[in-house]
Amino acid sequence: MQLAFDDAGRGDCVVLIHGHPFDRTLWAPQLAELADGFRVITPDLRGFGHSPVMPHRVTMREYAADVEELLDGLGIARAAVVGLSMGGLVAMELAAFRADRYWAIGLVATTMQPPTAQDRAARLERAAAVERDGMAVLVDYMHTGLYGPACSPAVRARVDAMMHAAPAAGAAAALRGRAERPDYRPLLAGLDVPALVCAGSADPWSDAAVTAEITASLRRPETMIIDGVGHLPNLEAEKEFNAALGDFLRAHAPG
Repeated sequence: MQLAFDDAGRGDCVVLIHGHPFDRTLWAPQLAELADGFRVITPDLRGFGHSPVMPHRVTMREYAADVEELLDGLGIARAAVVGLSMGGLVAMELAAFRADRYWAIGLVATTMQPPTAQDRAARLERAAAVERDGMAVLVDYMHTGLYGPACSPAVRARVDAMMHAAPAAGAAAALRGRAERPDYRPLLAGLDVPALVCAGSADPWSDAAVTAEITASLRRPETMIIDGVGHLPNLEAEKEFNAALGDFLRAHAPG
């Protein structure tokens, strides 16, 4: 699968993986900030942005395989990988199956837990509704928890536009793939790489208990909770997030 991507800067490589239903422009502030010291790759996952759409279902392993293929094609042997929400699941897939390739991981507003039966059924139902009625269905759902109470109107407008622009078939395929995600806790228990775990205190999905479980499942975690922020700490608290991520990457970069 030939992914669309941005490639900026020079140095040790950092791959930033967007969540659902977003695209690579989610990371625009981090691309600009980190490119002064790192080579930063931001792909559009399959079915989002300018990457090809494969309808029905795309698993987390398939998203990860696409990223591996991209890195192989670019001749990148080692990288740090940072993922937000569903992108965090993809980052876990990458690190769990090729731990030697990643010198650090970042898990932002995500979870390690497998879906419950109720969660799985809800995702499958939502996928069918998105295919039938369009992205407004998913945008309405995302508004139930996406933004923190102090999120700026400019961020809301930008992210809403990004979600509305996503291909409905790609978004539905991702929902079905997430409904089948594995339990990442045992897969990552032996992972001996630095891991930045970040969440917002106002995120109803990646809440304190979910985030604490991620931290407890890792051998070398560094945890940052940003007060008052929702599911998009990289945009809602851009300066604070950039400073923490930059410090983390510089501390562990092999170069």
